[in-house]
Amino acid sequence: MKRSLWRVLAGLLALTLVAGACGNDDDSEVAAGSDITIGYLQWIYADEAGKRIEDAAKEAVEFFGWSYETCDAAGDPAQMPVCGNQLLDKDIDVMLTDGIPEAFITDVLERAEEEGIPVLSAGGEVEPRDFYIASFASDDTDLGVQLANYLVDQFPGGARIIVQSVPTAWSDKRIEGLNSVIQGNNIEIVDQWEGDFADLVAGTEADVTTKLQQFDDIDAVWINFSVASIGAAQAIGALYEADDPDRPQLLTFYANPTTVNDIRTGRVDAAVDEKLEWQSWAQVDAVAAWLENGTEPSQQRAPNYDGRNFSVRQVVTIDTVNAMPADSTEVPAPDPPGDYEEYFRNKWCDEYEGLPNC
Repeated sequence: MKRSLWRVLAGLLALTLVAGACGNDDDSEVAAGSDITIGYLQWIYADEAGKRIEDAAKEAVEFFGWSYETCDAAGDPAQMPVCGNQLLDKDIDVMLTDGIPEAFITDVLERAEEEGIPVLSAGGEVEPRDFYIASFASDDTDLGVQLANYLVDQFPGGARIIVQSVPTAWSDKRIEGLNSVIQGNNIEIVDQWEGDFADLVAGTEADVTTKLQQFDDIDAVWINFSVASIGAAQAIGALYEADDPDRPQLLTFYANPTTVNDIRTGRVDAAVDEKLEWQSWAQVDAVAAWLENGTEPSQQRAPNYDGRNFSVRQVVTIDTVNAMPADSTEVPAPDPPGDYEEYFRNKWCDEYEGLPNC
């Protein structure tokens, strides 16, 4: 019932926007970019994965010539609804966000629904989903599976590991992926704990230091939230020399620039990655289609685009990094599917008239 009402409100907003564009020489609503304002509710911009996702969204928004507002909650769940309401106060037309669980911002989503403002998510998988009209995301279970497969390959005789998670659906799915792989492989989770959203670097450094001193013979440290791997690397580096055979491996998610450098210097051993940025371009693509002709966004996590699916994962290790230019932190995208930015730019220039960057 709630979703049906939401569609009605979204349709009414689309009609309002189209009516407001009457009199413009260009009959394309999308081309009237200066009349559209996109608000971005950021989980934590200091997390390079969050930065990657938002920077891509801003680039795609600017391609259309739309206005852009942002608010960074800095990882604090209490600040997320404050940021969301601040964006709504600025009379935005659409809100984008990066995998923030709906429970963190329920009042914002209810207000957006009442005001006919669609909200689209990208980044991690979101469950339950009663308000986001679309949610583009990686397959977090498979992210966990791929990193766990790397772990099993590294320790064929078994291993003792410690695992940091966070209370979100996408984190739970990564742990499900881990557990599905390690069953029967003599991989023991010695300890699992939740990281503190408000203190993911220093707090993780303290937690990992304590746990490595508490538990004997830990072979690997598994970190679910990418920014927390910075703290974990600092903890391991303070306790072990880089070439110490007893140094536990550090496994995490997303090959962000700092993570790539940490792999290069031996502070991180593996990071499973996906070109997260495609999800932001998919958000903007869905917004453009909705504004232009009322097309409802795909409900798939990772839709196909003319036979292409940009949601492809890979485990990045020292071998991957050594194959890159020495000063590069940009992990090449898998090919296929190829360059998502080129695909969407060409798609939009073909579909919409009068775009400023075509």
